[in-house]
Amino acid sequence: MSLEIIAMDLDGTLLNSKKQITAFTEETLLHFAQNGKTLVLASGRYMREVKRYAEQLKLSENHGYMVCGNGYEVIDCANGHVHHFDRIDVNLAKDLVHISQKHHVYQYIQIKGVYHLCATNMIEKIIKLFHKTLNGMHRLGYQKLDYTTHLLDETIFTKDIIQDMQEDVVKIALSGMPDSLKKCKEEIEQKYPDLFAFYYVNAFSLEICMATVSKKNAVAYVCEQLGLSLDNVIAFGDSGNDEPLLKAARIGVTMKNGSRRALSHARTISDYSNEEDGVAKACLKYIK
Repeated sequence: MSLEIIAMDLDGTLLNSKKQITAFTEETLLHFAQNGKTLVLASGRYMREVKRYAEQLKLSENHGYMVCGNGYEVIDCANGHVHHFDRIDVNLAKDLVHISQKHHVYQYIQIKGVYHLCATNMIEKIIKLFHKTLNGMHRLGYQKLDYTTHLLDETIFTKDIIQDMQEDVVKIALSGMPDSLKKCKEEIEQKYPDLFAFYYVNAFSLEICMATVSKKNAVAYVCEQLGLSLDNVIAFGDSGNDEPLLKAARIGVTMKNGSRRALSHARTISDYSNEEDGVAKACLKYIK
């Protein structure tokens, strides 16, 4: 069965450390798109943060798709149609925050389009100092942490994130020590079996979505629209939120630079990292 869909994570996968798609990767992917392959950008980021890369790869002209929020929404770039999966009910979200606070884990949630971070005064001071340092480095031309700087630019620090939440949310990001995250996850799973999906970004960061929300389900939806199946997909990723899709796709490529957890579950590991045009070179290797 032929490979017709190229599904790619962004950070740590398609993008290099400067958060850019290189000219070589752009040229390679546009070649595949212009020859009938469907490009899908599948990210934990929200739509407005993915859009510029979709424009760079001309997804609207080449009938590509964006999968955003870990698979919460799928955007058909050709006609603008948006398909949504499930949000976390606001009352459930408040309970998840309450559980995480018992385990001294910090919460990072997008509320009404704005990022909110709930942390102690000391952590807030450290992050603000880090942010100030990043802005100084940015002015001197250092670009590798541009996306982190951008996120912090838009982040509101809050002491009562439960009060701030007045509507359903797409996902809840938690940060803390690995053991605290593990205990928090276990308590949530025990209280709400099979209701949520948990995606490790790294050992210190965990994202929670509804169980229906995954890049795998979102790309399967794209396949449905095109009369194809996951057997027609080559997928690329580097982290926990990529794992279900990498397991389900006909070819699932974990980046050489992937997280320890992702690499331990890998079916196929790329020959090249995200700094070495790993996605483009793997496409040239596997797609005939």
